[in-house]
Order: sequence, then structure tokens, then C-alpha cells
Amino acid sequence: MIDRVAWHRVLPVLALIAGLALRAASPEPSGWFAGDAHVHCDCGVAGGLTVTPEQVFAAMQTNHLAVVSLLADMGNGEVRDAARDLPQINGKDFPLSTPRQILHWDAEWHFDPRGVTFDQKAIGGHLIVLGLEHGERVFSEYTWPIIQRAKKQKAVVGLAHMQYLNNDIPKDLDCCAPLEYPVETALGSVDFLMEDVNGAESTIQGWYRVLNCGFRPGLAAATDFPCNAHQPIGTQLTYVRTADGKLTYLGWIDGIAAGHTVISRNGHREFLDLKVNGKAGPGDEILLDGKGAVEVDVHWSAAAPIEGKIELVHNGRVVAGRDASAPADLHARIDLTESGWIAARRMDAKGHQLHTGAVYVTVNHAPVRASSADAVFFVRFIDNLIRQTSPGGAWSSFFAHDREAAQARYRRAKAIYEQIAAEARKQGH
Repeated sequence: MIDRVAWHRVLPVLALIAGLALRAASPEPSGWFAGDAHVHCDCGVAGGLTVTPEQVFAAMQTNHLAVVSLLADMGNGEVRDAARDLPQINGKDFPLSTPRQILHWDAEWHFDPRGVTFDQKAIGGHLIVLGLEHGERVFSEYTWPIIQRAKKQKAVVGLAHMQYLNNDIPKDLDCCAPLEYPVETALGSVDFLMEDVNGAESTIQGWYRVLNCGFRPGLAAATDFPCNAHQPIGTQLTYVRTADGKLTYLGWIDGIAAGHTVISRNGHREFLDLKVNGKAGPGDEILLDGKGAVEVDVHWSAAAPIEGKIELVHNGRVVAGRDASAPADLHARIDLTESGWIAARRMDAKGHQLHTGAVYVTVNHAPVRASSADAVFFVRFIDNLIRQTSPGGAWSSFFAHDREAAQARYRRAKAIYEQIAAEARKQGH
């Protein structure tokens, strides 16, 4: 969160946004579109920065972003002003939009124990809801009722701020950590997981864990501007490959849900093009009748010279890599005896700067069961949720109405992970 700044400090921030885009041509191939799916006009925290849709669109033009999702608050009142912003959600692109640049109003919803007080407040995390037909103020003690309402509008739903979990069992309750991500991922209601603000390796490790359990949420990145004014619009972004290679808002968010993404923590400067067996890219699936090998190619492109390391990851482990300067290529042959997933990343001393979505390789129609330890981690994670939300638990006071319903979902998800752990152990993992 940020301290309140006066309007005279907004212009320097927007100037910083403009400075990001002084570069050559965009690095992504045709059919891929860069965007920021977590932007607000007014964060509303003490000292929050305020911008207008017109200023957001100007930043899009400067940074050559194809899409920005401008999010209203449908929950706790941290993002203001809901009375002003929610009516903007109408399923249509904002009037400033052009065929090449789309500004679109959607919503976020999350818990904040220190924020505005309502009768019902959810502990489950920070939902990003994209593709709504209309906006509304809704309250709940856990995320599933909100997700249900969004799905009735055929929206795409993700959980943001994965980095705040710190790759551990959560001990504290705050506004944004997506505490229910293992639950709703296992139960099939979450379409994507997102890192934002500064990002962190814990985002990627959490995503690896759910992939190793056989689930396939998409991967996204965004800024949360201006709640995080130090990461201006487009500093973190998501490249999306649309199904038909054309730009529409619904096509772009559907691409996120389908996993057709590459995320960047380095702005609109570089791109990783991952291909398995010549044509399968992020979000795609390859079917093998039995054990075999796949050929993997990665091309790293950049708008200006950059040095780093390209790595290939199979089931959470690095299987190939090279130090290089963009543009550069990496080729590897990966032998597979069972189902798994493959992704690519560009690393430096600060961690991943680029990461692709996963290509899934299914052998003999079997699900991925790559790690019993990862499944057991989620069993422990959910045990903690149940303990903390039970009477006498540290978070129990937030359940005045819906404890039984929430914990029923927790137990369903826990049983799924227990079964996955048993199946992974049978495979020797």
C-alpha cells in the first residue's frame, strides 16, 4: 500500500509510465497481445493516488499495451468510488477504446480486516473478475458465492497477489493473500493465478505445485496500479495469444483462462516463444499413446539488448538452460514416461523476469501426478484453513454465517489432494 500523495505528484508518476516505452518494436509475435489486467483509478487507501480513465488510456498508448482491465470494487470499499465505478461495468469496451487498444471496466473483490466494515467479509483472497456484464456490491464470508455470481455472467475469475503467500502455509490474515487458492483450484472454479505489485518466486512455486497435482490454471501478471504506484501501468504485464489471432476483450481474457500466456516483470521489453514438437504453445496439450520424447524450442526476443539465462522447466525442475543475450534460442529433447508439463522462463539475479504458461503432455490419458509432497503441502494448507476458521481459531470471528458451507468446500478440496498424494506415491513421486 502507499501513502497519500497530492495531485501534483501524479504527473511525475505518469511521466515515469511514459518513460517505460522508449524502445523499438514490440517483441511479441503476431497474434499475441500485451496487457495489464489489474489497474484502478483510485486505490482509496490512506493517501492513495488517483488517475482518470483518460490518463490510463494515455499510458496504454505510450507503452503500446493492447488491453487494460480497469477494476472497480465490488467488495470491501478499498478501491473508490464504487458508486462511481460500478456503473461503468456494462460488458462493453470503454468509449476511448480503438480496434488496437482496449480499455475495459471490470471488477475486483477481496477481504480487508483493516478496511471498511461490513457484516460479511471473506477471508479467501483477492479475486480478479473479468468479463462481467454488470457490476454490483456483494458481500460474503468466503470466495465461492462471489465466484458463482461471476460465473453466472460467464466471467473469467482469478486470484491475485500470489506473491504474498511467501511459499508457505499462511499464518496471518491480511487484505490480499489468496488463502483459498488451493481450494478453488482443486474444485475447478478458478481460471488463473496472478502475481502483481513486485511479484516473487513464491508465485511461480505455488503455480508449479498446482500443476504438479494435475490442475491447469492460467498464469497472469499485472501491476495493481495505483495501489502500487512504484509499478506503473505495464511494468508487469501478460502477453496473451488469442484463439483466432485477433484482438477482442473477451478473446483476450479467454486466452488467460486457457493458459495461452507469457508473463513479464520487465515491462513490454522482451518475450519468450515456447514451442513443443514444433507448434504446441502455452496452454496447449500434446497426447502421447505411450512413453516418448518431445522436442522443445524457445526463442527469446527483446526490444533492446538484455542478458540473462533461459531455462526449460519440466514438472517444476530445470532440465535445460543457457546464459545468453537476446535474441537467443534454446533447444532440448525431453524424454517422457508419464504425463507432465513443460514451461520456459528467463531468469536473472532477481528471479524470473519472463515466464511462459505450460504446455501439457498427456501420456496414456493419465493425469499429472508429479509430486506427492506438493499434494501433501496442500492438505496441510487446507488443514490450517479449517483450524483457523473453526470456533476458537484466529480467523473464526469472520464467520458469523457461512462457516459450515466454507469448511465443506475446504474438506472437499482436501480429500482431492489426499487422493492425488496417494496416486503420486504409487508412481514413485
